[in-house]
Amino acid sequence: MRGALPLIIISIFLSIAYYLYNSNEEYETYTVKLNEYREERNNFLNNSSSSPLKNSNYKLSYYDPNVNYKVIASVIEREKVDTITLATSTGNSERFTDFATLNFKLGRSKFSLPVYKYLEGINKGDLFFCFLDKTNNESTYPGGRYIDIEFENAKRIELDFNKSYNPYCVYDEQFSCPIPPKKNYINMEIRAGEKLSI
Repeated sequence: MRGALPLIIISIFLSIAYYLYNSNEEYETYTVKLNEYREERNNFLNNSSSSPLKNSNYKLSYYDPNVNYKVIASVIEREKVDTITLATSTGNSERFTDFATLNFKLGRSKFSLPVYKYLEGINKGDLFFCFLDKTNNESTYPGGRYIDIEFENAKRIELDFNKSYNPYCVYDEQFSCPIPPKKNYINMEIRAGEKLSI
């Protein structure tokens, strides 16, 4: 037994070292891909004819990448789909269907947030996921942030808050942006994704 103990200790040490090495490598790979995604988004906003930042050199501001804010969410689609109306930043309103619910964990807390689907306009048929959190009015836009998601008959999807972004109305008040309702509030600080530039 005494002879086996050093082997057990070495085995445990090697297992921990292997796990830490792979975790670090995975994080570095994720960070590179996320930064590429952010750079592509910045270039698009600076060059797109439909962007509030067109023909500018504006640089978006982000929190540092944090894999703890990349989660897997279970998708619960509505059996009965209701129509809802969300207020917008310009004082108008926009109609959606209350399409599904995403259930996920952040840290030790569980959350259930709705996913909407546009009923009209150029985004008709697209999914819309928005949220509010405790960083609003401090380091992020008071009206909440969005995350682009796509799924069809999926049971589980990746939900990456590192890819959350500000709506266009942050950069130009002429743009009309839906405002997340109270049921889209996450009762914690989401220190991931796009920030307000200071």
